[in-house]
Amino acid sequence: MGSSSNRSYGSSSRSSVSGISSNSSHNHDVVTERNMEFIWWLANRLTSYDEEMHKEILEDIFTDDARYIHPALTVEGRYNIRKVFRVWTSLNKDEPEVTNIVFDGHTAIISLVQNLRPRVFPMLHLQVPATTTLLFRDTPTGPMIYSHQDSWTLEGIVQSMPLLGWWYDHVVRNVLGTVLTSAGGFLHTANQTTGYLQFRAEEVQKMSTEIIEKSSAEIQQRSKEMTAKAHLMVDQAKDSVEKRVASAREEVEKMRMLMKPVPGDPKAITGIEEV
Repeated sequence: MGSSSNRSYGSSSRSSVSGISSNSSHNHDVVTERNMEFIWWLANRLTSYDEEMHKEILEDIFTDDARYIHPALTVEGRYNIRKVFRVWTSLNKDEPEVTNIVFDGHTAIISLVQNLRPRVFPMLHLQVPATTTLLFRDTPTGPMIYSHQDSWTLEGIVQSMPLLGWWYDHVVRNVLGTVLTSAGGFLHTANQTTGYLQFRAEEVQKMSTEIIEKSSAEIQQRSKEMTAKAHLMVDQAKDSVEKRVASAREEVEKMRMLMKPVPGDPKAITGIEEV
């Protein structure tokens, strides 16, 4: 990006990205090839430690409000992104290496290897797999980057350290695999036991409900039978009393008839027969 030819190449290549959706199908492959050529060109210069080249990339390709997101920080604006780049290149000696790019016209995912070699400890060299995601926005001058996000995985950082990487691969992963497998088996058994206990509890509840309903029905039936018998006994006792009362009334009436005096009968008056 240090020369005018580089500038024009970047501008024309960037402009080809905006036409990816407007071209017909017969030249789609050509447009795709130009887009990939542009994104590789951009990625190689974006990861370069040439400060002037990086500055021109920021001015030509990045929007004014572009954001740079890193696992350790977040900044906004081209000027702040440039300052972060300057600090990083002053601390680290080697440039990263781009290994693969996936690009759909609006999002670019760049796979790269970060070569961590501190300038104060040049003998220390770690290679950490990382991913850079670039998000493009359509503008009147062509697609512009409004978001630049770097992602470093914990696995990549650990594996980049020789002794720690071996320990992580052969000890931590195996131990965690065994622990999680045992935990999974335990949880499976626990789930089966819980399911069986729940099934048995439902059976017990169902049986209890049936017993209660059956007992309630029997109690209601017995209550009806006893009530009917009680009514029958009451009716029989009432009938017997009524019959006795009627009989007593008849007896009383007979006695009254016997004791009633007969007119002209002196015996009836005195109640004593002559001897």
